[in-house]
Order: sequence, then structure tokens, then C-alpha cells
Amino acid sequence: MRWSRRFLARGVFWRQFLRWAVLNVPIWIEPAILVFWAFLFTLLWKSGRNAVMRNMKAVKPGSWALINFFRAYRVFCNFAWTIADNVRFREMRMIPDWEFVGIENFEALKEHAGGAVIVTAHMGSYDLGAHLFAETSPRRIVMVRAPEIDPQTRAFEEQQKGRGATPEALRIDFNTKAADLAFELLDAVRSGELVAIQGDRVTPGIATLPATLFGTKTRLPAGPFALAMAARVPIFPLFVVRNGRRRYRLVTGSPITVERRSRDRDADLGRGLEAWIAQVEPVIAESWYQWFHFEPIAEPPA
Repeated sequence: MRWSRRFLARGVFWRQFLRWAVLNVPIWIEPAILVFWAFLFTLLWKSGRNAVMRNMKAVKPGSWALINFFRAYRVFCNFAWTIADNVRFREMRMIPDWEFVGIENFEALKEHAGGAVIVTAHMGSYDLGAHLFAETSPRRIVMVRAPEIDPQTRAFEEQQKGRGATPEALRIDFNTKAADLAFELLDAVRSGELVAIQGDRVTPGIATLPATLFGTKTRLPAGPFALAMAARVPIFPLFVVRNGRRRYRLVTGSPITVERRSRDRDADLGRGLEAWIAQVEPVIAESWYQWFHFEPIAEPPA
């Protein structure tokens, strides 16, 4: 029944409940709530748990299923913490502590005169990282997010994106119409804005490229690399890693250039994708416990 959809794993009830708990429950009880939330989802969300376990087997070859079960639980714990931190930032303006890795690349991104593409992964807090950069950079940043699968959850997240102290320099777009959005992002980059896109997971309707991630054949988004090639701008890998309770680390990788060098456009895009994989794999391998990839990375059989 339709009313029961809100209680499914991706249903809106859990987002609403977690937001209510963060805003109304004493802060010293917060860890217990988040631990319980993560344990409940680890047990009941079979598809999400199994996907994380399969991905952990790729990240950590030869690992045992029982150990990967507890790794999945740790992933869900970190996911709950990041959602709670996002709520506290939006509603209470509670800003976490930050440390920087690759500060020279971060400064190069800030000082880059024209537009640029930021590519990141589903880990840490994408939202907090975008807000941090928007408040420290004079240029506008456009953050592209995949829409939630559940319509009610999608509506809730779109409502939340305008809540609180979202800086004027930050625009959040949901990738619901890939073709239309592509032209908007190209105009944004050419006008000197920054476009942030997640590059480790595909959603229906977007262009993809074949790739190998942790020795597993998969497909990854082509959009960030096609955008950088068309606009002739660099790509900056950037990752937000949760260090602890309201403590985060911003990791900025070396810039990637995607150029048209041959008649084979996909091959040129593939070189950029390989450079991205070379930087994203070590970050995920080190911080696997907050890689929020709840679908198997392995490409489904034809």
C-alpha cells in the first residue's frame, strides 16, 4: 500500500525521524539513537547490506562474509552520523571541525581563474563539503546530486535543500533530466562557476563509460569528463572524509586534464576516467567504512 512505502528502507519516514531526533533529543543520547538506527538497517535492509558486503569483498579481496557484515554495519553507522551532521548544520548552523589533505591542490582550485569540475565520491558528507567551499570561495558552486528513488523522500530532500543557511553561492541541482542539465552545467562552467559531481555511481538515464574499480568491471558516469572536455577546464578530485564526531577531513587530489586527442572520443574520455580511478581507489580503500555505495559496483550481466 502507498502509505506503507514511507517505512521502507529508502522511505521518507526514516529521514524525517532522524531529523526530528537530532533536533529534539538530548545530544548525549544521539550516539545511542544512531547506533540503533544503523543496526536496524543492517538487519532489515537486505539489498543494501548485501551490496555493501559485495563491494567490501572487492575493496578487500579474500575477506570473509561475516567480517564484511560488520563492515556493512560500520558503513551504516557512518551514514547515520553524516545525515545527523547535515541536519545540525542546516538547522542549527553547527559547523564541524576541518582538516585538509592536499591543501596545495585545494588552494589551486580556489585560485583557478576560470570554471572547473569537482568530482567526488559517495562518502563523508558531500553537502557539508560543498557548503564549506561555497563559503570560502567567491565563485558560485553548482552541486549535482542524484535524486532519491522514493518520490516522498525525493520531495523531502528537495524541500530540505533550501532550508537553513544555504549560501547564495551554492546551487543544488538534482539530476532528473540529464540532457537538459548538461547544457545548464556547460553554461555554468564556461561562465566561471564550479560544478561538483559524484563520479563513483551511475543513475538511470545518464551516459556511462566502462571501467574497472578494485578489479571489478563496472560502469561509471561519463558526464564529469565530457563536461571538462567540452568546456576545456580541469577536473579536481575532492573527497570529504568523516574523522569522528563532527570532525571531517577534506582531501583534494591532483587536477586532471581531459583533452580531445584523437577521433575516438570515448578513448579520450576513458583516459580521464582512468586518472580519476587512480585517485579515488586509494581514498576509498583507506576510508571504506564511509563509502556509501548501496548498490553492487559489479556490472550486471548482459
